[in-house]
Amino acid sequence: MIRAFAVGAAALILAPLLLAGPTVADEVVVRIEKNRFDPARVAVRPGDTVVWLNAEKRTSHDVVFADGVASERLMPEERFARRFDAPGSHPYRCTPHPDMRGEVVVEP
Repeated sequence: MIRAFAVGAAALILAPLLLAGPTVADEVVVRIEKNRFDPARVAVRPGDTVVWLNAEKRTSHDVVFADGVASERLMPEERFARRFDAPGSHPYRCTPHPDMRGEVVVEP
């Protein structure tokens, strides 16, 4: 009787978690225009993806992180995406335009 109660109680506790299904990650877009990242700082959750879109008419850019991850040179209307899983700060820059800097903060 006690064992049946314990199994039933566990089922009641776990059922809402199982029925909720997997968490859907978000996608955040950073526009590159007027030689800047907009927004320059974004906060995301683990599992979210950030997409950089070059919205310039004639200028190419790249997205280079301190940890070595880098995009190819992005021509106008091209995109680069990176998924962030671990909490922390991820600063980045544009190689051809050293004043262009940004940061992705992954909050737990």
